[in-house]
Amino acid sequence: MLILTQLLFTTAILGQSPSSFSGELIYTITKIDENKMQSGFGNDHSNAEEKLIIYTKDSLVKRVYFNSENGIQESIEHLTYGKKILLLNIDTMNYAVQVPTNKKNQTDDLDSTYSLSKKCFPKVYFAGIKGKPMLLSHPMLSNKLYIWYSKKIHLKYNSVYAQLPGLPLKYYVASQKGLYLYELESFKRYDPPLSLFQIPIGYEILSLEDFLNLLENHE
Repeated sequence: MLILTQLLFTTAILGQSPSSFSGELIYTITKIDENKMQSGFGNDHSNAEEKLIIYTKDSLVKRVYFNSENGIQESIEHLTYGKKILLLNIDTMNYAVQVPTNKKNQTDDLDSTYSLSKKCFPKVYFAGIKGKPMLLSHPMLSNKLYIWYSKKIHLKYNSVYAQLPGLPLKYYVASQKGLYLYELESFKRYDPPLSLFQIPIGYEILSLEDFLNLLENHE
């Protein structure tokens, strides 16, 4: 099983599409002040530094969420095969948990209640990339918010809204914990090593069901 799973994440990449991207994206994550929120949001304060780092190699994607208080969460994904694995560290043990994905719709649309409407101006640059604006609305938001995106890079590398026609450069995520702003601070094109997208040595590969059973028995 280990060999099969590794093969899915180390398949040779041929015939890249025009919108394919290999390189690195770094987003700064900021919690918006609760005075700009509605009452449905959480009001806890946090001084933690947060980043979302995305490494890509055509159809291979590695996402790293960094939080200075809670540590790192990582996942690797093969977009072509619709395979996703979470890399977890629990009680000195390392697990690679296979997460079911919907290959027919690979957008990780966070919430169907997000709605986008077109705007022509202003166009703003983020990390050297010109962004086109749209307006975002959500039931938990008292006002519409501007977001920006680029059509030059496919949205599959960071598909937070299914309606967005390109890679988000500045966007918002609403949840019960608060309203979070993601803004692209760094954009680099290069060819990352294939090893970056492999399951590290020493990780036990489990299905999601087996992992949940393991947690239940551990308790």
